[in-house]
Amino acid sequence: MIWKKGVALLFGLMLVTTTLSFGGVAAADRPVTVILVSDNEADCALAEYLANVTGAIVVTTEWGTYDPNVTAEIMSYAPDDVIIIGGPDAVVEQYVNDLLDLNITVERWWGQNRYETNIAVIGNATLKLRIKFENSVIVVPGNDTGAIKEALRRAIKVHGIIIFANDTTDPMRIMAKFQIMPRNITVIHSRVMMRVAERIRERMKTHANITEIKVNVTPEMALEAINASEERLETAKEMLDNVTLDPREEMLVTRMLALAERELENAKDAYDMGKYGRAYGQAIAAKAHAEFVIRVASDEWETKVRFEPTMRAEIFVHRVEVQLNAMERAGINVTELKALVEQLKTAIKNRDYDAIDSLMERITRKLLELYIHGRGKFRERIVLPVHSGHARP
Repeated sequence: MIWKKGVALLFGLMLVTTTLSFGGVAAADRPVTVILVSDNEADCALAEYLANVTGAIVVTTEWGTYDPNVTAEIMSYAPDDVIIIGGPDAVVEQYVNDLLDLNITVERWWGQNRYETNIAVIGNATLKLRIKFENSVIVVPGNDTGAIKEALRRAIKVHGIIIFANDTTDPMRIMAKFQIMPRNITVIHSRVMMRVAERIRERMKTHANITEIKVNVTPEMALEAINASEERLETAKEMLDNVTLDPREEMLVTRMLALAERELENAKDAYDMGKYGRAYGQAIAAKAHAEFVIRVASDEWETKVRFEPTMRAEIFVHRVEVQLNAMERAGINVTELKALVEQLKTAIKNRDYDAIDSLMERITRKLLELYIHGRGKFRERIVLPVHSGHARP
């Protein structure tokens, strides 16, 4: 776990949420499920698809980073349960800890990469959510951002299932695993991913009805990919500034960072020359290499926090303060808890570790008590969508 621009003055805070509104019903009238997902394009598509089908709320966090505002956002919907889509590299484990402290049921649907996560989501959607996919399967390269957006639109329209594929994916085997027998299969890809699409078609050549859709790489698609890559690269650099790696990791990360910077520069040059397909492909590659750096830095940051009680307490204070602000906005009296937090700040300043541990435990218990008794106040302030997304409190 790493806190992007984290503890008070140590880093800054950023909140990213997905907002799609299709009309609403009162929150108190039905159970509330929140889907927590990173801004990874593949996982996000799965989350938005499930939200459209089930009416769940989607809350998004930046890939590989921790932001206590995200926990507060989830808290403000007083959910009955939270489904996390993606592994701990994408949606860090600190969110699970935060939600469990509030006695919110949490389960994570994930695999070691976006392709295994895809399979886990399909399995859980069919078995636990009882979603019956109809006659269509949409297959799309798992890192083809523009094509994934088109696949999501089509999947929602036809109530189809999305399968993400790479060079080794066998969509027919996945369909057989879940006993999916579609009348129609659609392969959607950009021209940049033509080679992957050819392998997908080769593995599905026994199916009679396959439609292929080629998504043109527009200047807008290329620029969006460049911007996303640039953001990941900035996050990677910020994280590295706040950790110390061993020499072997330092060498590997430095090489990956340089590679990502070079690919991003190539993407920008290609964009300026009007070669949008090349710009798109280079930007996607740069983003993947930046995420490798984030993963390494995040692991190191988690270790650092685990062995530095003062830093851990500072993170705790800021997380609680953000949650108290959310409670206060909902009309919950948090005066007593604020006083305890001030005592904890004094204990941190004095490095009184016994007092720190005792106060953190008391604050955690009191926060849970207030949240449980105040859930109704949160529910009174929100309107839930009929299909997906949310309206803000």
